[in-house]
Amino acid sequence: MRKVIDKIIEVLCTLIMGYMVLAVCWQVITRFILKNPSTLTEEILRYLLVWTTMVGGAYAYGRHKHLSINILSKKLPFVGQKILDIAVQAVVIAFSIIVMIVGDLRLVETTSNQISAALHLPMPFVYASILVGGILIIFYALIFIAEDLKAIAEHRADAPVAEQK
Repeated sequence: MRKVIDKIIEVLCTLIMGYMVLAVCWQVITRFILKNPSTLTEEILRYLLVWTTMVGGAYAYGRHKHLSINILSKKLPFVGQKILDIAVQAVVIAFSIIVMIVGDLRLVETTSNQISAALHLPMPFVYASILVGGILIIFYALIFIAEDLKAIAEHRADAPVAEQK
């Protein structure tokens, strides 16, 4: 399932970024060559950037490409490292639920009758990016917890063998 989600995110972000490049080129052409700037491209680009940030950020988190400080964890034994990682993932899940999901649902409710200026797009579609990003981060955090629990179990299963040698 993770590979499918990863591939969907990769394709989605690639398509969005490709479209954003084309839209920026169009904006430059209409502004400086045609002297009649497009009113839609700026808003499209802004909202696509928000979606790419939220979905791409979750993807980066899922690939361990995010910023992390591991000074403390490197000083711990293997099982301690894994337990600390599980605790960190639990905090990430709590943050994602409380801030990203619950907070975004309130935001969507507050803006449910608002539309964007140029595109006339319902604003909840724009703010839904936070919800999607939060759900994806929780998905990846749960995968990390499962991997850590499996690593702890395998380490403990190997420990008696190592002690006998």
